[in-house]
Amino acid sequence: MEKLHWSVDSLVLRNQTYFGFGWAFHDEKLIVGVKLTVKTMEGSFQAISASYGNAREDVSSHFSGKQNALHSGFVMYGSCKFDAGAGESLFLLVEFEDGTSAELPVSISSLISLEKTSTNTLPLVKQFWTFFKRGISLIKQFKFKLLIEKIQRYTRNRPTGSLSDVSRARIQLGVTGAQPSVLIIDHDLGGGANHYRERLVAEKIQVGKVVYIFSFHIATLSYVLMVRKADSSETLSIPGYEFLIELCKSLKIDEIVYNTGVSFARSEEIPQLIIELKETLNSRLLLLVHDFFMVCPSHFLIDNTNKYCGIPDLSKCQSCLLNNHNGFTTLFSAGDMYQWRALWGTVLSVADEVRTFSNNTLELLCKAYPSIDLSRAVVKPHVVEYIDFGAVRPSQTAELRVGVVGQIGLHKGAQIVQRLSEEILRQQLNVKIVVIGSIETQCDGSVVTQTGHYKHDDLAKLIESSGVNVMLFPSIWPETFSYVVQELMEMKLPVASFDLGAPAERLASYQKGLILKNFDVPSVLNELVLFHQRIYSV
Repeated sequence: MEKLHWSVDSLVLRNQTYFGFGWAFHDEKLIVGVKLTVKTMEGSFQAISASYGNAREDVSSHFSGKQNALHSGFVMYGSCKFDAGAGESLFLLVEFEDGTSAELPVSISSLISLEKTSTNTLPLVKQFWTFFKRGISLIKQFKFKLLIEKIQRYTRNRPTGSLSDVSRARIQLGVTGAQPSVLIIDHDLGGGANHYRERLVAEKIQVGKVVYIFSFHIATLSYVLMVRKADSSETLSIPGYEFLIELCKSLKIDEIVYNTGVSFARSEEIPQLIIELKETLNSRLLLLVHDFFMVCPSHFLIDNTNKYCGIPDLSKCQSCLLNNHNGFTTLFSAGDMYQWRALWGTVLSVADEVRTFSNNTLELLCKAYPSIDLSRAVVKPHVVEYIDFGAVRPSQTAELRVGVVGQIGLHKGAQIVQRLSEEILRQQLNVKIVVIGSIETQCDGSVVTQTGHYKHDDLAKLIESSGVNVMLFPSIWPETFSYVVQELMEMKLPVASFDLGAPAERLASYQKGLILKNFDVPSVLNELVLFHQRIYSV
């Protein structure tokens, strides 16, 4: 297809888990899905879905004038029962809005097996070269700020060394067995969960403890141990779960904190790891509920139709999971929801404390586990003392300008924003949408503009300068807190959200809050118009 342009920039494999990224767009047709397909000689195949719609400024610059080039980026990450190699074939499956698709061959030689390399140097060099070429494009466009931000995200918490011998690890770490320590299990994807973790780490270090953060580095498909002390910090790769358990036996771990296990390979082994650590170390176990990973591998509770599921009967969950590619569902190779709930149910049963950040989250957890005693659960909303923006005055209020804050992907309501912009065009209304951040889908530029990645301290200034006067929080899942909503409320701005999760729980008693009646886009637009009139008619 001459009008289809694409590239798989990087693709790595370890233990039947694939990570890769690239871009694809068609001159005329819209792409709605991208998958990596692994096929065997016998005809069996398995597909790993990619998140599609990321901004690729370098591609847009190279294909100047091609409207579909900007939001052409994709990232694929998931497990497969096949290790591509001799006899297997790789394909990129591109699905279009009109129902057609294209199957594009990916050379096996472009795949780097991390199990067959003595170090991670080769994939890192190839990935660096890819980012270098993207960087040259950004430099040519004088987008130095964006380039620096991409470099920082790419290099963040990469392993700088490794631990491989348990008997020597304590000496290498420079710790004694008598020093009180805390083990935190957490992803390293950024966002509110990591923000909470960093505050927790600072608190533990302040009282003299060493903090170990067990995480997973997706770009290198490596298990890592971040070691935090009062005067130092380092990130080391480790072999995996078994090594961690043996290492912890020689350390004085008096508390295990589960922050979130989202994005870990072999995700079904996370609850088993927690149970074994709890039994072996006899340490206090604190479970923090930042998402619904303990309920479902689709940790935002988005089902196979890309909608919030509401936690139905477990049999329905099972049939959904088999066709669900949202979140990190393909990392759960067994695909058995009964097994998943049984494993996490045991973890909940042995926890010393289960901490949620809203009443709604606890209610949903109880709905998923009705037979488990959650009397040890504590509702403790996040502390937001860091917010000191003060009231923000919109620069104009005459025309409705809808503001949306954050990195807006599927679960954050990207499709809602896209359809809202289409409805604005259909009704020929003088309404604009400004995304303070970026959106992972193609939207009409005459209605939707984006600021791109922003620094947190600049949020108030960006809102003021953009002319927005009604904020929309379009998330389609029951968020467990949402720092963004809290920040907007602290700014005394009008905020609208769907009747879901902690945001709706707080907005219900907020004077300038609006709980949208349903997901029907024409209805949403009408409510926003009336909301704007009510707020600014005085």
